[in-house]
Amino acid sequence: MIQHILVFEFITGGGFSQQELPDSLAKEGLLMLTALVDELGSVPNIQLTVILDWRIESIKLPDNSKIVRVSNQQNIDGLLSGLVDDFDFIWPIAPEMQGELVKITQLFEKKIPPLLTSSSQAVAICSDKLLTAQYLSGQGIATISGVQLDKFTHQFQAPWVVKPKDGVGCLDSYYITNTSELSLIRNKLTKAPHFLIQPYLKGDVLSLSCLFKEGQAWLLCCNRQFVVIKNGQFKLESCTVNINTDRETEYQQLINQIASIITGLSGYVGIDIIQPKDSPAAVLEINPRLTTSYAGINQSIGFNVAKAVIEMSENAPIIKKTKNEQIVVSIC
Repeated sequence: MIQHILVFEFITGGGFSQQELPDSLAKEGLLMLTALVDELGSVPNIQLTVILDWRIESIKLPDNSKIVRVSNQQNIDGLLSGLVDDFDFIWPIAPEMQGELVKITQLFEKKIPPLLTSSSQAVAICSDKLLTAQYLSGQGIATISGVQLDKFTHQFQAPWVVKPKDGVGCLDSYYITNTSELSLIRNKLTKAPHFLIQPYLKGDVLSLSCLFKEGQAWLLCCNRQFVVIKNGQFKLESCTVNINTDRETEYQQLINQIASIITGLSGYVGIDIIQPKDSPAAVLEINPRLTTSYAGINQSIGFNVAKAVIEMSENAPIIKKTKNEQIVVSIC
């Protein structure tokens, strides 16, 4: 029996059809989309439909797929509403910014085809970095304390990190070393209530690639993110997927705790952490969607994540790693 799957990545799939494509986000979106359709293309008895922006040409799709093009005259919301009932599964990828991932998840939840991603309730929690920290720290999980930028009264010392509460990647994330720089940033940011400020914590910037289902979690691999500071802003340049770590048991325990707290997490989830040298990891954010690291998982551990997610609609995943390599995924 053929299973029909709709794949929609917001940036490359028409979310910006009537405005300029953000270059860095489009590159990351295309990385994730290409990796996903490659994995789905190797799964038997699947027919893919991929939604693409009218400007996206540089993608090779497997034979079991077809394209729905979004023109510069079309609104993606209306197009999605008219499509979803024709599929057995829906796999959306969207940024948390401006509530896009929540909105799209809620749209798809109202339809009959099951989502291959997290619930809208879980997405709403994880889309707000302050709310995520409150949920986790209230249950004893280490996070980095933060304050809404317009309510900050120097509760903690510099250096600081200022970033959007619903940000994606390192977009609009600032490294602040003193009060003068902070004043400049506050004057620059016209939507201060949408930003948070945190103390800058030294440590390895890592991410955990995981599968979640009904309050359970499975760690696939740990990844190192290469983040640089240029002109006072953070920039993610690349990530090394499947690094060697002696903390795998500790990280599995961490994601088990997260699964028990945010029970609506489902499918693939990426968790960003800071790992200080001599203390427990602090959770930076939870991404209830595909992440950039996903693009290197199949090559590094020899495991088809997309196939596992589809099978998870009926059974718990069986993690069989056939490789143990490190793969660098470049963003630049």
